[in-house]
Order: sequence, then structure tokens, then C-alpha cells
Amino acid sequence: MDRSLLQRHKIGETIMGGVNIYCGSFVGNDKSGTKFEIVLNEVVAQDGSDKTRQIVLGVMESINDAEDHILISPEDAEELIFPLTEYLQRLRDDISTFDMREYCAIDLLKACEVAVEEREPIALVW
Repeated sequence: MDRSLLQRHKIGETIMGGVNIYCGSFVGNDKSGTKFEIVLNEVVAQDGSDKTRQIVLGVMESINDAEDHILISPEDAEELIFPLTEYLQRLRDDISTFDMREYCAIDLLKACEVAVEEREPIALVW
């Protein structure tokens, strides 16, 4: 992932007070999506597949046109389930205490699962 792209945005940390995750019947924990850019960047670094990279780049680029939210399609959410699951497991293996990335990855993964099940987009709202 292009680090300059991530550095240009920093949505969850500087522009907003936090990011919330919604999808259909799922409502994430308060501000659980705040680290979504870091999590998605790390997912790409770990997974390395072109499809995952393309989806994450699309999400990051959509931030440029966003006013208060971005959407992730159910189709893209489905493609993110496996790499997010692998990322979350590796993160849990590497950290000894709770980390905000884990908080985000848990809710983002659940939102992806709900997106597939309910055929609803994921909304990352600030």
C-alpha cells in the first residue's frame, strides 16, 4: 500500500473524532472503526493479493470524495473476510494486550460477514 496515500488521509485520527461501522442489522462498538485505515493497510501488507490491494485502494481513494461516510460493497466485503480473519489471528498472536487495531478488525470482520449475509453495504461513518 502506498504509504503516502495513508498519510494523506488519516481520517480516523485527525479529521474526525472517530469512525463507526454499520452494516444492515450490525452496529459496531462506538468508534471501533477509527483505526480502519491502519487495519486495511496492514491487511494488504499481510495478504498481498491483487484483489485485496485493489479493494483497499478503492476504499482509500473513496475518502477523497466522502463528506461523512464511505461504503464498502457486499462483494468487496466478501473478498475481505479471509484476509481480515487471517490478520486478526496474527494480530492476536503478536499483541499481549488489547489494541485498537483488534477492536477495529473484530467489528470490520463482523460487518463483512453481515454484508454478505444481508447483501447490504458496510458504512464507515464519521
